[in-house]
Amino acid sequence: MGIIRKQSIHNSINLYLGIFIGAVNTILIYPFVFESNPEYWGLLQILVSYSVIFSSFSHLGGPSIFLRFFPKAQVKSELLSFTLSLCIIGFLLFALLFLFFKDSLLSFIDSSPLLHDHFYWVGVLVFALSFFDLFSSVSRSYLDSSTPVFLNEVFVRICVLVLLVLYHYDWIIFNQFLLCFISIYLIKLLILLLLQFKNKRLTFSLQFNKSDLKNQFKYGLYVITGGGAAILVSRFDMLMIEHYLDLKQVAYYGLAFFIGSVIKVPSRSISSISSPLIAKSFEENNLSNIQSIYSKSSINLFIMGAVIFLCILLNIDDILSILPDKFSQGKIVVLFIGAAQLVNLVAGLHGLILIHSSYYKSIVYFNLFLFLITFFTNLIFIPMYGINGAALATFISILLFNTVRMIYVYKKMNFQPFSTKTAITFLMIVVIYFGLCYIPLTSMPLVNIVIKSIIACLLVAFTVQYFKLSDDISSLINEFRENYLKI
Repeated sequence: MGIIRKQSIHNSINLYLGIFIGAVNTILIYPFVFESNPEYWGLLQILVSYSVIFSSFSHLGGPSIFLRFFPKAQVKSELLSFTLSLCIIGFLLFALLFLFFKDSLLSFIDSSPLLHDHFYWVGVLVFALSFFDLFSSVSRSYLDSSTPVFLNEVFVRICVLVLLVLYHYDWIIFNQFLLCFISIYLIKLLILLLLQFKNKRLTFSLQFNKSDLKNQFKYGLYVITGGGAAILVSRFDMLMIEHYLDLKQVAYYGLAFFIGSVIKVPSRSISSISSPLIAKSFEENNLSNIQSIYSKSSINLFIMGAVIFLCILLNIDDILSILPDKFSQGKIVVLFIGAAQLVNLVAGLHGLILIHSSYYKSIVYFNLFLFLITFFTNLIFIPMYGINGAALATFISILLFNTVRMIYVYKKMNFQPFSTKTAITFLMIVVIYFGLCYIPLTSMPLVNIVIKSIIACLLVAFTVQYFKLSDDISSLINEFRENYLKI
């Protein structure tokens, strides 16, 4: 876990800085800037959602192919040339389909006039996202995951913050805001591309090994089928809300979803660096190392997620009280989404293990299973309970999906992430929550948030140290205590 820990720390700095800026944007700025026009905020989220879904298919699996086959590729330039070619061909195919079927799609989904007028921006976003994913895989394969993480989490959000300020003070109109918003994604792609050239990671060759190409392309087809279904699931609730309700409800749901999704932040840094290490371990048949990564990452993610989940649970009423009234209706959404993300964290990296194993084909069936669950639960619960129904559907889908997939990984490869430490961590969450939730504090929401969060963090740190739940987190606590608290 040494490399993972070092890279995770660097990534976590970028991730948490990005989350802080994103929280400022999402909780403190977006609701007030778009208070009179929440449908504009909903439009931004829907455009990004469609773009993320389409881009997961348009790159034809190129980014995942590069990550999986990089450790054993004899000629790296051949692999890069092939995956880049896939992305180019895939995007051109998407562009043709988008050009001819855009209006038909909008009619089928019964889109709002606002979405219909601006839907063409999806094509530009798909281009930016597809190629950014590929060059992110290049960077991650060279164990430099911090650069794409910084661009995704920090750079984009700082730029959006500037745009929000400009729009708030009427220095730009919404159409100009939207143009600049789209341009940010193109700029971050250009920066990442130039950095890969600077570090001499982009070399090309048109001499391909046909047998290698066949295996790689076959793998890519499975990945885009399964991975595309997974991405579709992650954005499907927003699309269904726009279909059944309206863009305003998308904005309200998006805010609550963001608060609940803060819990998943630790998994991004650990997953990004663990993926190439798991791939290398499979290549070397080092199964004990895979089990070690699986179990350690599970408890580490569970503890880190527990801290964030506790802070959200304890402070949700105070957080929502800060917002404009129309945006403060998402408490149930926050709780269901937070619980779903905590399930994802404790389940660990079984998805990465499947991707890099000989059982990668099963990903297709699992993600199709997830899509079906998500589709039917959203179909049932959104008309009944609105945005709360969408969150409930997400929780049920994530819980069933992770349970089935973990059982499969255990049956096929004998890997499982749990131990008595997992149970202790769960009990820790329950005890700390009920111990603090009824403590009377001040009438000032921000003061309450700070006090409860500090107490919760201290109690978690004490529990981790006392029960020796995680060597990695204990080490970080000790370093913090020695370097900053001087005790």
